[in-house]
Amino acid sequence: VPEHAELAWILGCLTNVPRLLRLPQWKMKHASQNNEGTVGLLTYPVLQAADILLYKSTHVPVGEDQVLHLELAQDIAQHFNKKYGEFFPVPKAILSEL
Repeated sequence: VPEHAELAWILGCLTNVPRLLRLPQWKMKHASQNNEGTVGLLTYPVLQAADILLYKSTHVPVGEDQVLHLELAQDIAQHFNKKYGEFFPVPKAILSEL
């Protein structure tokens, strides 16, 4: 679905790099790759946010390890809505039990 990539590009233009660098998954993987993490790894959470926001999801089932990524999606939705008007619902987590 091309709209996923298109929305990821738009949201990526609204997301600052320091916010992505603080995500623990990036820190762990970056360190394990001798500080040579890829752009794809860094921007994957923005693509994940696009996947959620594209369908205007209000609730998203996530595991504990994905809560920070959902928080990023929430932040991006709020930033977009503030800048361009209410468009995306701010998704809430439904924590799944393992």
